[in-house]
Amino acid sequence: MIRHWWQPAKGRRHAYNRTTVIPGADQMFTALCGTEVAPTASDFGLDGPPSPTCWQCDREIRVRDGWPAEQIPSLAAVEAMP
Repeated sequence: MIRHWWQPAKGRRHAYNRTTVIPGADQMFTALCGTEVAPTASDFGLDGPPSPTCWQCDREIRVRDGWPAEQIPSLAAVEAMP
């Protein structure tokens, strides 16, 4: 089973743990980056361009899933990403 999933909210694609969170429209959840977000109904649609990735969530998935160290960006590098 895939533990982590992505959900657009607050203008970014944030990740969450599927075993503890099932986001719904206007329901607050804490993303892996630590940000509390509440996706809107439009965040669940396929209209428009995809939301940019939250790189802190991306890094956290890599850490939690045990990726090799060389494939995990430093926190400083992640904070500098757009």
